[in-house]
Amino acid sequence: MLYGAAALSFLLGAGLAVVYSAVRFTGLLFCLTGGVIALWAVLDGLSEKRRWAMIAKRTLAVLLLLGVFLFAFLETEVIRWSKTDNESAVAGVIVLGAGVNGTVPSLSLRVRLDAALAYIDDKPDIPIVVTGSQGPGEDISEARCMADWLIAHGVDESRILVEDQADNTRENIAFSKKMLFENGYDTTAQFAVVSSDYHLCRAAMHWNLPGMVPVAAKMPEYYQYSLLTVNYYIREAFALAADLPRFLAFYGNYHIAPILQRF
Repeated sequence: MLYGAAALSFLLGAGLAVVYSAVRFTGLLFCLTGGVIALWAVLDGLSEKRRWAMIAKRTLAVLLLLGVFLFAFLETEVIRWSKTDNESAVAGVIVLGAGVNGTVPSLSLRVRLDAALAYIDDKPDIPIVVTGSQGPGEDISEARCMADWLIAHGVDESRILVEDQADNTRENIAFSKKMLFENGYDTTAQFAVVSSDYHLCRAAMHWNLPGMVPVAAKMPEYYQYSLLTVNYYIREAFALAADLPRFLAFYGNYHIAPILQRF
């Protein structure tokens, strides 16, 4: 029974990773799950005769339980940050980059630009930083693509600051803050950060201190409950786990420190 479940998990994971490459991460997780199930089956068969197998089985159970709790904690934070704050006043807007197909925004980048355009509709004077370097398969930088798109949709070019050196989320935030500072803006003020809804928690982690106002770019309705979106949400929890010390420091600064300051 367990070996059958392991084989099924392997087949499903391989199918997702190969056939629907957009959800490759979820496919790899299914393959990993198959490996864990197979290992459990082996240990289960040996545990009655081998003490080490019984100890290993119990250790694996504890590790799996801790992993489930950690995933639930991180995923809760991903979901908590995946909303737009329309109430807080901001001194500017930062739009994080995503893929560019030649010179055209990808779907992920397009929804971020749509969200940014809607957000700044009643904020005609604040600066807009577009951030993202040029990656493989891109004829121009993500920042340049975003700037061109916003200008084509009626945004005054003089409001736009183009940051085209950042290769990842940490650099997006750090380089954008630096550019704002160099252009005379108060970087201790509140700034809106526009990104995909599932990505905002990681952006906040790199922002680190209070001051980031989230603006969630959601996929079109027919994608919102699809395997693609689920894959993105799951992947974000693992991305946070990969940088766990930084995330825990951010969580303490953002959530725990304000509570302690009341006492």
